[in-house]
Amino acid sequence: MLRLRPALPPRAPRARPTRAAPAGAAVPALAPAAGTGRVALHVLLAALPLLAISAHVFDLVPMQLSAALLVVPLATAVAVLTLFDPHPADRIVAHGLAWGVVACAVYDVFRLDTVYMLGLWGDFIPTMGTWITGRPGDTAGGAVVGYLWRYIGDGGGIGLTFFVVASACGLHRLSRARVVLAAVDFAVAPVWAGLVGTVALAPRGEELMFPLTPVTVSLSLVGHLIFGLVLGLGFWHSRAVQSHWPWPTPALPARLRTTTGAPGADATPPPAPRVPLPRVPVPHLPAPDAAVPDAPAHRSPAPQASGPHRRVARPAEDAGPGVFVPRQRTSSTPPAARTLDPDTWEQWHRRLESTQPGRRAHGRREPEPVRRGPA
Repeated sequence: MLRLRPALPPRAPRARPTRAAPAGAAVPALAPAAGTGRVALHVLLAALPLLAISAHVFDLVPMQLSAALLVVPLATAVAVLTLFDPHPADRIVAHGLAWGVVACAVYDVFRLDTVYMLGLWGDFIPTMGTWITGRPGDTAGGAVVGYLWRYIGDGGGIGLTFFVVASACGLHRLSRARVVLAAVDFAVAPVWAGLVGTVALAPRGEELMFPLTPVTVSLSLVGHLIFGLVLGLGFWHSRAVQSHWPWPTPALPARLRTTTGAPGADATPPPAPRVPLPRVPVPHLPAPDAAVPDAPAHRSPAPQASGPHRRVARPAEDAGPGVFVPRQRTSSTPPAARTLDPDTWEQWHRRLESTQPGRRAHGRREPEPVRRGPA
């Protein structure tokens, strides 16, 4: 015999005793401080590839040493940290890195055209790759390493830095023209000016990189303008990612804010002016009980049918094209919901008895006897 155990109520969880923090103890900071350190680490990693080139040209630190001891280990640590402990700001960093690579590729379409097709200046990227590998004679390997360094390190690092700075300043609330102008200024003032300054001020700058002539200076400036244009358009199209920026942005002047309804914009467009509607005269309608003067006097009201389903039959002369007119009753159609006299009822009763389902018989048909065989 089975015995059912009574259901017991669930036990209430025990409250663990908590110890109050000492009076002088500081409360640990949560997400903002950790996020600030993470973003600062990303910006530091983005600046190292360009700083490594300048340090090598100024004969301060060989690029092979800085790449092996600083750039590659720090990049690996940041990648592992982003993979296993993501932060909302990492999405902005990833978009900046991607758009920096795209902008650098568009810039190289112009640069390689002027280098290998027009022959206006030389290509020092394979030579820079040999600085990293430490093999001056391996130009092919230096070209692969140099262009990887250029696209991911230089282009991606510049794009990452611009996205972080623009997000912190709230540039996503500006119009597209202002965002593109800010990106072009960023590509010219710190980046291009730093490149030209490194080549001009380093003792072996022109020997290691490229000579400073009006042609090379103009071509490099045009290339950085292209880079800034693409980077600004990329930031404009990535405005939806700015919602992941976890810190407040400074308030911008009202004249700089966009009024196009961009994502993240804190300014709403002004309401449209109210235009008064013209007054339309209301026509005078006759009273419901008033007689219509155009109605013909010879028409009689349509007959109404009695019963639960009242249906009004319109005369054929009143029906227009496409209007259904019910057929009039015939003598063979029984009246509906009317009181019949005994003679009429007897006549209909006989007619119903002489009728079989599906066919009409004119007389009573006797059932045929069933023939049975011998037992």
